[in-house]
Amino acid sequence: MSWRSILISKPARLSLQQNHLLIQQDDTVPVPLEDIAVIVVESREVVLTAPLLSALAQYGITLLTCDEQFLPCGQWLPFARYHRSLKILKYQMEMTLPQKKQLWQQIVKQKIRNQAWLLDYSGHDIAAGRLNALADSVKSGDKNFAESQAAALYFRVLFGEHFTRSHDNAVNACLNYGYSIVRSAVARALVQYGFLPALGLQHHSGLNAFNLADDFIEPYRPMVDLLVWENGFTNGLPDTLTPQAKQKLVSLLHCQIKLDRRSYSLLAAIDRTVQSFQTALTGGSKNLKLPEMLPLKVQDYE
Repeated sequence: MSWRSILISKPARLSLQQNHLLIQQDDTVPVPLEDIAVIVVESREVVLTAPLLSALAQYGITLLTCDEQFLPCGQWLPFARYHRSLKILKYQMEMTLPQKKQLWQQIVKQKIRNQAWLLDYSGHDIAAGRLNALADSVKSGDKNFAESQAAALYFRVLFGEHFTRSHDNAVNACLNYGYSIVRSAVARALVQYGFLPALGLQHHSGLNAFNLADDFIEPYRPMVDLLVWENGFTNGLPDTLTPQAKQKLVSLLHCQIKLDRRSYSLLAAIDRTVQSFQTALTGGSKNLKLPEMLPLKVQDYE
């Protein structure tokens, strides 16, 4: 299991050397490719070699590049990593609307429960109770819009009465950065299991190549919220991300989360969630394996 997430924030040359990523900056550092899950390149002065890009695809490593605001804007994903891609794509394209609605119901329920956990963890037990009741009321396809009702209460309680997701501030900058990192990990897992990320359950924008990733990220979003809340990344200039915040957000992929009554790293849990989606489509259990929140801690690797 790959376990490293690498942030390149200074000028560098990245190349391939004997199955290692060679990072050439002030010093030269080799990193085994088999250890790497995600590389985030935010410096505008980074050179990557073609053999390295090919090796990243072969090892299933996600490469993210950033825009002028240092937010991830591009993703390099492996091509044809799964040995039965056509079969999985056929299952995906033949999903019925009721099937999509039932899976989306599970996702929304668990997202709201995870939001409720975080409100309770942060000392807002009354609001947490309201969210748990809302989670219990989610209908197939979320036709009562429980997800949006939960969000309206959740963010205001967690980050302050006047907080909204549309404002340009340090909290939203950190949230957007963290969500981008987790979204990339979800897209990576979907591709590895042969899914086409553009074909979503609930998200279906014709302009979005990652609709399915935007479906499955939902119950994982509160992990980003937890890190931003717990570390208090609220004191920078509007829409400014500190290097410390970015490093912590990239490292979030290796923090613990509960799934199927066991503790996994976020990366490993995402893999198992996508695997359960494959099982649901191929005639196995219809219940997705979705994450439950745990206090923020790096997952121990055996």
